[in-house]
Amino acid sequence: MTLSPETTAVLEYLDHYTGHNIRKRNDIGALLEAASVLDASDEFNELVFSGKAAWNVYSTLRKTQSGQEGYQHLESEFTRIVQEMRERLVFFAAQMPEEAITRFTELYLGIGQGTMRNLIDLAHDLARFKDLQAQQPR
Repeated sequence: MTLSPETTAVLEYLDHYTGHNIRKRNDIGALLEAASVLDASDEFNELVFSGKAAWNVYSTLRKTQSGQEGYQHLESEFTRIVQEMRERLVFFAAQMPEEAITRFTELYLGIGQGTMRNLIDLAHDLARFKDLQAQQPR
């Protein structure tokens, strides 16, 4: 997917902000480009919010023992948020070129551990994007 100069600039700024710690840079770029083309900033912000929430819950789950109080609630919450994130990804993927649709379907919409790892990596990147948004003056 070809990215506009504006999308490329946003990605470069995000790279700089995170210390080049973006895990799914090309996919973040494709999502930003789709949001721009579709004039879907609200939908993109909902995806960013879902990603940030998924990353926060995932980070807490990693620190929690499976038998600890509240673990099952965290697990359920994580599953719910990841499903929200996937639904938002479907919205953007449906508007992308065929090769991007195939990539997003394989990486984020399938079933399996690999898909979950990809979703967690994307959630990480969306969380960093949200952090960047929060630091920008309105």
